[in-house]
Amino acid sequence: MKDVILTTTLILTVSVFVSCAIHLIICTSSNGDFNFEMGMQKELGEGVCEFHIFDFGNYGGKVPKELKRAYYHQWGLARQDPNVVTPTMGNKYYGLLDTVKLLGHDKLDVIDVFKIDCEKCEWETYQDWLAPGIPMLQQIQVEVHGAPGQKALDFYDGFEHAGYLRFHKEPNIQFNSDCIEYAFIKVEKSFMSTRNATLVN
Repeated sequence: MKDVILTTTLILTVSVFVSCAIHLIICTSSNGDFNFEMGMQKELGEGVCEFHIFDFGNYGGKVPKELKRAYYHQWGLARQDPNVVTPTMGNKYYGLLDTVKLLGHDKLDVIDVFKIDCEKCEWETYQDWLAPGIPMLQQIQVEVHGAPGQKALDFYDGFEHAGYLRFHKEPNIQFNSDCIEYAFIKVEKSFMSTRNATLVN
Protein backbone atom coordinates (compact mmCIF):
# COMPACT_ATOMS: atom_id res chain seq x y z
CA MET A 1 0.00 0.00 0.00
CA LYS A 2 1.59 3.29 -1.03
CA ASP A 3 2.33 5.95 1.55
CA VAL A 4 0.01 8.92 1.85
CA ILE A 5 0.79 12.38 3.12
CA LEU A 6 -1.89 12.36 5.78
CA THR A 7 -2.16 9.83 8.59
CA THR A 8 -5.87 9.21 8.05
CA THR A 9 -7.49 7.39 5.18
CA LEU A 10 -11.17 6.88 4.58
CA ILE A 11 -13.64 4.10 3.98
CA LEU A 12 -17.08 5.35 3.01
CA THR A 13 -20.35 3.50 2.91
CA VAL A 14 -23.79 5.00 2.78
CA SER A 15 -24.50 3.86 6.26
CA VAL A 16 -21.20 4.40 7.88
CA PHE A 17 -18.29 6.77 7.63
CA VAL A 18 -15.07 5.55 9.17
CA SER A 19 -11.90 7.47 9.83
CA CYS A 20 -8.90 5.72 11.36
CA ALA A 21 -5.25 6.18 12.02
CA ILE A 22 -4.93 3.77 9.12
CA HIS A 23 -8.39 3.74 7.54
CA LEU A 24 -11.36 6.04 7.31
CA ILE A 25 -14.66 4.29 6.58
CA ILE A 26 -17.91 6.00 5.55
CA CYS A 27 -21.12 4.00 5.30
CA THR A 28 -24.61 5.12 4.38
CA SER A 29 -28.05 3.56 4.90
CA SER A 30 -27.26 1.23 7.78
CA ASN A 31 -30.90 0.50 8.62
CA GLY A 32 -29.64 -0.39 12.07
CA ASP A 33 -27.34 -3.14 10.79
CA PHE A 34 -23.72 -2.75 11.87
CA ASN A 35 -22.31 -6.09 10.70
CA PHE A 36 -20.12 -4.44 8.06
CA GLU A 37 -18.51 -2.11 10.58
CA MET A 38 -18.01 -4.88 13.11
CA GLY A 39 -16.48 -7.04 10.38
CA MET A 40 -14.06 -4.29 9.39
CA GLN A 41 -13.05 -3.83 13.01
CA LYS A 42 -12.48 -7.56 13.39
CA GLU A 43 -10.25 -7.66 10.31
CA LEU A 44 -8.30 -4.45 10.96
CA GLY A 45 -8.19 -4.35 14.74
CA GLU A 46 -10.12 -2.63 17.49
CA GLY A 47 -9.79 1.15 17.46
CA VAL A 48 -7.85 1.22 14.19
CA CYS A 49 -10.70 2.79 12.22
CA GLU A 50 -13.00 5.72 12.78
CA PHE A 51 -16.50 4.95 11.51
CA HIS A 52 -19.00 7.56 10.39
CA ILE A 53 -22.42 6.02 9.89
CA PHE A 54 -25.29 7.74 8.03
CA ASP A 55 -28.98 6.93 7.99
CA PHE A 56 -32.33 8.73 8.28
CA GLY A 57 -33.43 6.33 11.00
CA ASN A 58 -32.81 6.95 14.66
CA TYR A 59 -30.37 4.07 15.09
CA GLY A 60 -27.66 5.92 16.97
CA GLY A 61 -28.54 4.15 20.20
CA LYS A 62 -28.14 0.78 18.50
CA VAL A 63 -24.49 1.25 17.55
CA PRO A 64 -22.70 -1.64 19.33
CA LYS A 65 -20.70 -0.47 22.33
CA GLU A 66 -17.88 -2.77 21.27
CA LEU A 67 -17.58 -0.86 17.96
CA LYS A 68 -14.87 1.65 18.73
CA ARG A 69 -14.51 5.16 17.27
CA ALA A 70 -17.95 5.01 15.67
CA TYR A 71 -20.08 8.12 15.03
CA TYR A 72 -23.69 8.10 13.88
CA HIS A 73 -25.12 10.88 11.67
CA GLN A 74 -28.84 11.10 11.00
CA TRP A 75 -28.87 12.52 7.49
CA GLY A 76 -29.01 11.30 3.90
CA LEU A 77 -27.00 11.76 0.73
CA ALA A 78 -28.20 14.05 -2.06
CA ARG A 79 -26.69 15.62 -5.15
CA GLN A 80 -24.13 18.23 -4.25
CA ASP A 81 -25.44 21.80 -4.47
CA PRO A 82 -22.71 23.71 -6.35
CA ASN A 83 -23.81 26.96 -4.71
CA VAL A 84 -22.97 25.77 -1.19
CA VAL A 85 -19.49 26.83 -0.08
CA THR A 86 -19.72 26.36 3.67
CA PRO A 87 -22.36 23.81 4.75
CA THR A 88 -24.07 24.15 8.12
CA MET A 89 -25.57 21.49 10.35
CA GLY A 90 -29.30 20.84 10.54
CA ASN A 91 -30.24 19.65 7.05
CA LYS A 92 -31.94 16.35 6.19
CA TYR A 93 -29.72 15.85 3.13
CA TYR A 94 -26.16 16.80 2.22
CA GLY A 95 -24.02 16.29 -0.85
CA LEU A 96 -20.85 14.23 -0.47
CA LEU A 97 -18.59 17.29 -0.56
CA ASP A 98 -20.71 18.96 2.13
CA THR A 99 -20.52 15.77 4.21
CA VAL A 100 -16.75 15.56 3.88
CA LYS A 101 -16.44 19.22 4.92
CA LEU A 102 -18.78 18.85 7.90
CA LEU A 103 -16.70 15.91 9.14
CA GLY A 104 -13.47 17.84 8.69
CA HIS A 105 -12.08 15.38 6.14
CA ASP A 106 -11.84 17.68 3.15
CA LYS A 107 -8.04 17.87 3.47
CA LEU A 108 -7.52 14.12 3.32
CA ASP A 109 -5.69 12.61 0.37
CA VAL A 110 -7.47 9.25 0.35
CA ILE A 111 -10.67 7.58 1.48
CA ASP A 112 -9.79 3.89 1.59
CA VAL A 113 -13.31 2.55 1.33
CA PHE A 114 -16.56 4.24 0.36
CA LYS A 115 -19.54 1.92 0.90
CA ILE A 116 -22.99 3.05 -0.19
CA ASP A 117 -26.49 1.64 -0.51
CA CYS A 118 -28.81 4.60 -0.99
CA GLU A 119 -31.83 3.08 -2.74
CA LYS A 120 -31.31 4.46 -6.27
CA CYS A 121 -29.59 7.72 -5.32
CA GLU A 122 -26.42 6.23 -6.82
CA TRP A 123 -27.65 7.13 -10.33
CA GLU A 124 -28.00 10.80 -9.34
CA THR A 125 -24.99 11.26 -7.07
CA TYR A 126 -22.15 9.14 -8.47
CA GLN A 127 -20.58 12.06 -10.33
CA ASP A 128 -20.15 13.82 -6.98
CA TRP A 129 -18.11 10.86 -5.71
CA LEU A 130 -15.54 11.49 -8.44
CA ALA A 131 -15.63 15.30 -8.34
CA PRO A 132 -12.81 17.70 -7.46
CA GLY A 133 -12.53 18.37 -3.75
CA ILE A 134 -13.35 14.79 -2.76
CA PRO A 135 -10.45 12.74 -1.36
CA MET A 136 -9.62 9.90 -3.71
CA LEU A 137 -11.92 6.96 -3.04
CA GLN A 138 -9.52 4.02 -3.14
CA GLN A 139 -12.32 1.46 -3.06
CA ILE A 140 -16.02 1.94 -3.78
CA GLN A 141 -18.62 -0.61 -2.70
CA VAL A 142 -22.08 0.19 -4.04
CA GLU A 143 -25.39 -1.59 -4.41
CA VAL A 144 -27.12 -0.52 -7.63
CA HIS A 145 -30.88 -0.72 -8.03
CA GLY A 146 -32.18 -1.65 -11.46
CA ALA A 147 -30.54 -0.42 -14.66
CA PRO A 148 -32.09 2.87 -15.81
CA GLY A 149 -30.94 2.85 -19.45
CA GLN A 150 -28.50 5.59 -20.35
CA LYS A 151 -27.96 6.55 -16.72
CA ALA A 152 -26.61 3.08 -16.05
CA LEU A 153 -24.30 3.19 -19.09
CA ASP A 154 -22.99 6.61 -18.03
CA PHE A 155 -22.50 5.31 -14.49
CA TYR A 156 -20.26 2.39 -15.50
CA ASP A 157 -18.46 4.38 -18.20
CA GLY A 158 -17.83 7.17 -15.70
CA PHE A 159 -16.12 4.82 -13.27
CA GLU A 160 -13.98 3.31 -16.02
CA HIS A 161 -12.92 6.71 -17.34
CA ALA A 162 -12.01 7.76 -13.79
CA GLY A 163 -9.73 4.71 -13.45
CA TYR A 164 -11.93 2.33 -11.46
CA LEU A 165 -11.68 -1.39 -12.11
CA ARG A 166 -14.59 -3.64 -11.12
CA PHE A 167 -13.36 -6.57 -9.05
CA HIS A 168 -16.57 -7.92 -7.51
CA LYS A 169 -20.19 -8.37 -8.59
CA GLU A 170 -22.89 -10.10 -6.57
CA PRO A 171 -26.69 -10.11 -7.00
CA ASN A 172 -28.73 -9.45 -3.89
CA ILE A 173 -30.54 -12.78 -3.88
CA GLN A 174 -31.60 -12.40 -0.26
CA PHE A 175 -33.86 -9.36 -0.68
CA ASN A 176 -34.08 -8.17 -4.30
CA SER A 177 -32.50 -9.81 -7.34
CA ASP A 178 -32.83 -6.53 -9.27
CA CYS A 179 -30.15 -5.12 -6.96
CA ILE A 180 -26.50 -5.91 -7.57
CA GLU A 181 -23.56 -5.20 -5.31
CA TYR A 182 -20.40 -3.99 -7.05
CA ALA A 183 -16.93 -3.26 -5.79
CA PHE A 184 -14.49 -1.03 -7.67
CA ILE A 185 -10.86 -0.25 -6.96
CA LYS A 186 -8.89 2.76 -8.15
CA VAL A 187 -6.01 1.96 -10.48
CA GLU A 188 -3.74 4.04 -12.66
CA LYS A 189 -5.52 5.30 -15.77
CA SER A 190 -2.63 3.93 -17.83
CA PHE A 191 -3.58 0.45 -16.61
CA MET A 192 -7.14 0.94 -17.84
CA SER A 193 -5.85 2.14 -21.24
CA THR A 194 -3.57 -0.89 -21.59
CA ARG A 195 -6.36 -3.23 -20.51
CA ASN A 196 -8.82 -1.78 -22.98
CA ALA A 197 -6.31 -1.91 -25.81
CA THR A 198 -5.62 -5.59 -25.00
CA LEU A 199 -9.33 -6.40 -25.01
CA VAL A 200 -9.77 -4.71 -28.39
CA ASN A 201 -6.85 -6.56 -29.91
